[in-house]
Amino acid sequence: MKLLIVEDEPLIAQRLLREVRDYFGEQLDQLHQCDDIDDALALLDKTRFDLLLLDLNLSGHDGFKILQLNHMAAKPDATNLQTIIISAHTEQAVTAFGFGVIDFVPKPFSQERLFLAFERYEKRRPPDDQSASLVLKKMGNIELLVIADIDFVQADGHYSKIVCRDGKQHFHEKSLENMLGILPRSFVRIHRSYVVNMQHFKRLSISAGGKYSVDTAFSSDIPVSRSMYPKIKKILGAS
Repeated sequence: MKLLIVEDEPLIAQRLLREVRDYFGEQLDQLHQCDDIDDALALLDKTRFDLLLLDLNLSGHDGFKILQLNHMAAKPDATNLQTIIISAHTEQAVTAFGFGVIDFVPKPFSQERLFLAFERYEKRRPPDDQSASLVLKKMGNIELLVIADIDFVQADGHYSKIVCRDGKQHFHEKSLENMLGILPRSFVRIHRSYVVNMQHFKRLSISAGGKYSVDTAFSSDIPVSRSMYPKIKKILGAS
């Protein structure tokens, strides 16, 4: 996951960096913060960010300019930049939602209110569709893999290894982070290198030495990172 914070108040920027790390943990591949429009646009030109946290008053300049210019520069097949506005200018909320932002978090904000916005972002993944397919390229040919047949996905350098419930393995040219952007909500990141289809979930285990793992109906001992363990418990509704 790649996240950009655009905030010119140093104390608020530092708090946002801390809260983002606390919430997303090992899901974060890149986390950047800048305090002006030009730097933000330069970063957006170089990197496709998954989420933007945007202040509207940047040293007297209008933060909406970032959304306007980024939209004008976007390629025709590009997805909209997912954005959460964090601003004291609540009178701008209607304009913000006109840009299609996920949420408008008023300053001053609580951790609970900010995390609610993050939850809304996470719920924006495509809905589960048992008939949906993933395109695979093999030896110059195109194959379709039914997403519901995928058990888990493992990072393999800049690519991804897909393990299906029948034990067959496939490689995809997308990174694990990019795969998360196209897989439905049932696929949950449990480790920096692993995403599991929770529709196949069977067991969450703790072994000697405090190591965590997930078993599915088709695979066992898939690693769970220590930082992701509480989130998995929450998803499962465990206390």
